[in-house]
Amino acid sequence: MLARELYLSAGLDLGRAHGAPRVAAAVLGEDCLHVVRPGELPGRALIQRSGLNWIIHFRGTLTRSQLNHAIAHELGEWFLRCRGYADPDVEALSNRLAAAICVPRPAFVAAYNELGDDVPALSRRFCVSESMMALRLAECLGPPTALITEKVVLTRGDPWEWPTTREEWMALVERVRAEANGLSLLNLSDSTGRVVLRCR
Repeated sequence: MLARELYLSAGLDLGRAHGAPRVAAAVLGEDCLHVVRPGELPGRALIQRSGLNWIIHFRGTLTRSQLNHAIAHELGEWFLRCRGYADPDVEALSNRLAAAICVPRPAFVAAYNELGDDVPALSRRFCVSESMMALRLAECLGPPTALITEKVVLTRGDPWEWPTTREEWMALVERVRAEANGLSLLNLSDSTGRVVLRCR
């Protein structure tokens, strides 16, 4: 809903994935993006006020999909804070908003009708990581989905009784590898050490 509001305020068509740099330029102004050298930022990107304007600074070494996500995340955080949102989970919510900025639901539905649930093809279409696309697919279509990384587990889609401990998650992945149990396992080709579990 927030991404829709952001797109509409920018005068952009939700049926197309314009990419976060274009959305940011439409919302914040054409000169809102600034490349910095490696080491000048604590993370991939940072949004700061400069006089009356907002500038998104980003590392020049980012891949296209990393850049798309980094700008979308900063734009999402800016938008949430402008709306008075200051809860501790603003970073997590900004990531969810970033996914919706990069992959607006109407554009996703059109691409899904053409490509099906081919996560690598969809991620290329929207210039996002396969991790983001797997989660966005669950957000848009509902199949319970879990992205398991070395540090965190993120779940999306319809409610499901997922494990609660790291050990239970690893045991579930091994069981799915041995026999499906109603779940499918997707190894991501653009991220080593990450897997996606999805209910069929």
